[in-house]
Amino acid sequence: MVDISRPWIVDTPISERWPVYTRANVGEVSPNVTTPLMWSMIGGPPAEREWKQALVEFGAFDIDEFRPDVIDIQGMIHGYIYLNLSNARTFGARMPGASPELMDRTYLGEVEAPPYVPHPDDNKPEYTERILKTVQRVLSEKARPDVQEHKEAAARLRAERPDLTTLSDAELVARERKIMEDPYAPVLRTHLRMVYEGSVVTGAFDQAVAGLGDPSLAIRLMGGLGDIASAAPNQAMWNLSRMVKADAELTAEFERGIAGLDARLRAGTSEAAKAFVTEFDKFLYEYGSRSTDEWSAAPKSWETHPSIPLGMIDRMRLQDDDREPARQAARLRAEREELVATVREQLADNPEALGQLEAVLATAELYSRAREQSKSNCVRMLHEARLPIWELGRRYVANGTLGRPEDITMLLESELDQFIKDPQSFVSIIAERWEWYDALDELEPPFFVNGEIPPVTTWPKKKDPDHQPAQSGTVLEGLGACPGTATGVARVITDPEDAPDLEPGEILVAPMTDPGWTPIFTSAAAVVVNVGSPMSHAAIVSRELGIPCVLGVRGATKKIKDGTTLTVDGSTGKVTVH
Repeated sequence: MVDISRPWIVDTPISERWPVYTRANVGEVSPNVTTPLMWSMIGGPPAEREWKQALVEFGAFDIDEFRPDVIDIQGMIHGYIYLNLSNARTFGARMPGASPELMDRTYLGEVEAPPYVPHPDDNKPEYTERILKTVQRVLSEKARPDVQEHKEAAARLRAERPDLTTLSDAELVARERKIMEDPYAPVLRTHLRMVYEGSVVTGAFDQAVAGLGDPSLAIRLMGGLGDIASAAPNQAMWNLSRMVKADAELTAEFERGIAGLDARLRAGTSEAAKAFVTEFDKFLYEYGSRSTDEWSAAPKSWETHPSIPLGMIDRMRLQDDDREPARQAARLRAEREELVATVREQLADNPEALGQLEAVLATAELYSRAREQSKSNCVRMLHEARLPIWELGRRYVANGTLGRPEDITMLLESELDQFIKDPQSFVSIIAERWEWYDALDELEPPFFVNGEIPPVTTWPKKKDPDHQPAQSGTVLEGLGACPGTATGVARVITDPEDAPDLEPGEILVAPMTDPGWTPIFTSAAAVVVNVGSPMSHAAIVSRELGIPCVLGVRGATKKIKDGTTLTVDGSTGKVTVH
């Protein structure tokens, strides 16, 4: 029996300067134990270095406030990722117009947190002055050429990918390391800084329309922008779904089921099958980096697991033509232009307020597009670094050393060299770590940690649900992300491989907001998600598709049961259970 009371392989010491940690938001996006490879290669120290620099560049912190070579902004406790709430509160204390209490509401909603204990260094004028300079820069920007440059760099990286099967094991590891160091690291830093910059835009937008008496105005004005990177796969999948719908043989293959579909299509001899495979391969080239666990070390990406996008296409082929994303986008653009004209008329007698609105409209449009493109840049580059590791795992499955490619994620990144030299010496280590992983993965980590970690042996088990099913008449509240209402049967989907279960007209209830989920949105009447914010991926994409969406309904995938009839109001953020 493995001893789970000891720290997990990649656990980090908690901070004395910032002692309060929370599983809010990150607990829904990363519900399971973190693999050693993910934390040592992608999430832990590599991300922390760029995250700290992003906060320094934003003006909110000095680098010497953080412990050198130690995790402060994140947390890793018995394998579970935490966010440092105390650090976020410090950011709120220094941010003009914000506060520690506002950061609590942003991350936690109405959940009561350990009390905020001010630190002498939390609120200092010099930080406020720096942040104000950033705010002024963000609100005056007309373009983000850095994001465009990163997009082009990601495209070059994909175009220059060698045949990984021809590289030696050592060359595969070297390729991963080179990509993670450069170009990936500076692109990640840009994206992390942009998350904070995006919060400036959201706050300015809310302020600009606050006096007009319509609480849904801000999110309505942020829809129908067009050219959103994370929405682009939806239209590409839609086009593929129309090819299926138009051909009886393709339709018959899809109706046989998703299992083995990719192989059957590639073995097909009809012109329709050949044309579909050609277009599908173009799709995988462009968007194959996407997955629903986009920060993990070995996710089920669309390129490595093509059955996932095929399952999404299968749902889209059942939709009427009027659900086409491009049609919806055109309609929403027209509605937005009409709404902007109306608001301009309302503010015609107030030149100052009108000028503020015009500036914020342009900035919101810029940042909505840039933020999504920035995330896409990160994911595409990260995919190129992970594929060599996937190839390495595949090889050692083929020679009988490993049982599955994912076994390699039980290694630390620093152990890869030794693994290549003597793979057999790690077989028992990998098995023991999986046993340890599985034991920890049964547990429900505490929602808050305040300076002291409760003994892991006292943690409850996940199989003991902490949410009672919502009863008829219950109104769940979240954040309205896209206006509109829809009533339908709930379909709770926690894994994108279950997408074929979603029927037209049903309401998708999902755990997270990663872009890899958003093609499923096209097949839903409305969307309810456990986490999210006005500038999150689900929010931006739902506004591009015109699908009523409510985010931040904590525990929605546990509270709402399959088959429950719901009414989703994307304006008020209310989800009514019938």
